[in-house]
Amino acid sequence: MKNHVHQNGRLLQTNKKFSALKQKQKEWITNELRQRYIKMMKYPNVKLRPNKRDQILNEVYDLISEKEIWVPFHEVEKHYYSKITSFIRIHRKKFENQIGDESNQTDSFSKS
Repeated sequence: MKNHVHQNGRLLQTNKKFSALKQKQKEWITNELRQRYIKMMKYPNVKLRPNKRDQILNEVYDLISEKEIWVPFHEVEKHYYSKITSFIRIHRKKFENQIGDESNQTDSFSKS
């Protein structure tokens, strides 16, 4: 029991990994991180500054705590930083699709 601690009447595993969470929990955390990261982005190919990234991480970790999902902060942090490039790629694709859709609409108006 060296890797467990009693907190608020519950026995928590202190060396828990992000991968040990349920699939639904992992998806929820990743979606929250992605939505908040993309919402903060002003340009599609630029990473956020460290203080903005940390702000998002802290907000989402507070939500995780409110939902009573227990996972160490450093595990969420490691997962978050590994996903940032995919968040940027997703945002860039959405941005390019929006521009492509707008140019197709203007082309159809000019042809009429």
